[in-house]
Amino acid sequence: MNALKEWNLPQPQSKVTIVLLQELVERKNVEKQYKAKSQSYGYILAFLLVSMACFFWYELENSTSFFVNDLTFNSIPMLLILVISSIVTYFQLRKFSKKNKKAEDEYESLRLEILDRSDELFEGQKQWESRHVVFKYLKEEYDINLYYK
Repeated sequence: MNALKEWNLPQPQSKVTIVLLQELVERKNVEKQYKAKSQSYGYILAFLLVSMACFFWYELENSTSFFVNDLTFNSIPMLLILVISSIVTYFQLRKFSKKNKKAEDEYESLRLEILDRSDELFEGQKQWESRHVVFKYLKEEYDINLYYK
């Protein structure tokens, strides 16, 4: 019951409703975290690929012969660093994209379960009347839409 007091929501709510709403908020936060990490790794990968392209272009412009034959010992470590960093970043991006998809599916399944069970969760006249206040609060504060599927 303290959670709804902290959230400034109407008080006559069941413990099951409180637990489900808290879990929904937690899952939404986890989804946001994985989405942000996935997005940042995507930006890093794009930067590394552009850096590699610029490096190849620079080496090609400064070489007198064909690029592959004219790689200097000074440029090979830089190329290896860019390639290895790109590979590591790509696999991190895939890992966090999968985790983001899983977190999104878990969040969406719980959200749909709450929508389907709203008759059970908001039993009684007072709870049913205060339901829209709870939904509005979740929409405004956490961007969780419980109005419709």
